[in-house]
Amino acid sequence: MDIKQTEVSLAHINDAYQVATMSRETIEQGLQWSWTPERVGRCILSPEINVVTAKHDGELIGFGIMFYGNTKAHLNLLGVDAGWRSHGIGSRLLGWLENCALTAGLECCQLELRESNTKARKFYTSHDYTEIERVAGYYQQQENAIRMSKRLRESFKSE
Repeated sequence: MDIKQTEVSLAHINDAYQVATMSRETIEQGLQWSWTPERVGRCILSPEINVVTAKHDGELIGFGIMFYGNTKAHLNLLGVDAGWRSHGIGSRLLGWLENCALTAGLECCQLELRESNTKARKFYTSHDYTEIERVAGYYQQQENAIRMSKRLRESFKSE
């Protein structure tokens, strides 16, 4: 697996089905499918959201969806195919999205993840995210979430 041949770029509308399917298989298992192809397609077309894909030889191996607000970004989803985990794909996707947020002048990035997902917690902690709260029943009243945040830059303070 040569990740140098992996292309990270904005998703195209024709990626919506594959991104949604990967979300279903890698993130939403055990839950009602909420990131459907239609929803992902709306995100791809939204000027306030970036959907980014990682492709190796044209095959989708990872994706991320990030919303950009006035002062903070929100990472909605980040998924990597099981066979490509621990090869830096998640880090590349996350870095790409965070750089966009930083370029836009946003102060921080937040996300939620399943409380039981210890691997994801370690991943985000290794990328300087800190746990800020536990949200009971966040995932369709079936599982709690951990909300995490990362400061991207210091906020502007007038004197």
